[in-house]
Amino acid sequence: MIFNTTWFLIFMLLVYPVFLLIPRKRWRFYFILVASAVFHTHFAGPAGVLPIIVMGVATYFFGILLDRQRQVPESLWPRMPGMVVAALAVPTLGLIYYKYRYFIFDSLSFLPSAWLPSLEPFFKLGPMPLAISFFAFEFIHYLTDVIRGDRPIKNFFHFSLFAIFFPSIVSGPIKRYQHFVPQVAQGISRPAPEDMVLGFGQVTLGFAKKLIVADNAYLMAQLLERQANWNFYSVTLLIVLLSFRILFDFSGYSDIAIGIARMLGIRLPVNFNLPYIARNISDFWRRWHISLSSWIRDYLYIPLGGGRVAPARKIINLALVMALCGLWHGAAWNFVIWGVYHGLGLGVHAFYNRLCQRVAWLDKLQRVTGILSWGITLVFVCYSWLLFFYPWSEAFRLTQSLFIF
Repeated sequence: MIFNTTWFLIFMLLVYPVFLLIPRKRWRFYFILVASAVFHTHFAGPAGVLPIIVMGVATYFFGILLDRQRQVPESLWPRMPGMVVAALAVPTLGLIYYKYRYFIFDSLSFLPSAWLPSLEPFFKLGPMPLAISFFAFEFIHYLTDVIRGDRPIKNFFHFSLFAIFFPSIVSGPIKRYQHFVPQVAQGISRPAPEDMVLGFGQVTLGFAKKLIVADNAYLMAQLLERQANWNFYSVTLLIVLLSFRILFDFSGYSDIAIGIARMLGIRLPVNFNLPYIARNISDFWRRWHISLSSWIRDYLYIPLGGGRVAPARKIINLALVMALCGLWHGAAWNFVIWGVYHGLGLGVHAFYNRLCQRVAWLDKLQRVTGILSWGITLVFVCYSWLLFFYPWSEAFRLTQSLFIF
């Protein structure tokens, strides 16, 4: 975790007091931009920074060009699709190459062995840039919304701070530029005392979640893994520990990022909202990693037809987009399986909701079974962390152990 390194703590102790002492909004803006560049360069290194610079500059200029293209005569509009494809290809191919090239190479093992040596240099070239997933998703969001008609960011410095704002650079939340840029367009105002106090409180809460709960749950899970015999009770305890670990680790990281941003006078979107109290799987995804789930909804699921397609197609679409959500978390098949599992769960829940609309007694039953719905959802979600954290073969072995008492 980058936020609890000594370097970052020193970085904040130096940056924040200077930020508060700077007298002008515009100067504070440029100071945070430079601080974000230093932060990114330190943790990513030159090899990790260069691809992001290329992707970012290309995204910025494509946004300007796409906006200008809409203003040309209709007779020249056929140029637009090619430019759209070229623009979206920059962050998409960058993400695929840098994050998934090893996964793709390993998945090509079915090809004749004589082919693979010639492909290996291409797949092994260069390290993965820091936070490539977040950069790619924010760039894709930006370009897609410009294509849909939103105004692009004309000021390159505004775009740069949107891209590399250091609190959200590693693990989000995934920002929307329509919300972020207006907060910094006239510079960064000195934060109100209330924002400084509440932001610091959220940072403290985030560190407590991470260091006290998540890290100890991780250590206990490691101790549990060393035992030779698995059964229902030990695997259930493992699932509980994994569930605590991932929630408090990820939501803790989000709290730190959102809190630091608020201490700077900038609001980032809420990322977690008590996901384990969800009463169904759809409600869970409205509460879990909200910035990612809303991105998947807006830029993958709805373009595929959303809820307007036939039930079977809807289930397929949900399984597909959630498989991509799984891959976003990591380049391995267990993440794909985890995503498909959640996609099928969402599809079944959508089908059940449609059935409830047509069958009166089911609708009444749904209204009075809140605790049962919550319990089923919690079990469904918590079990899925086995699929998330372990290779599918190990997850299958642990699942079998659930039937040993």
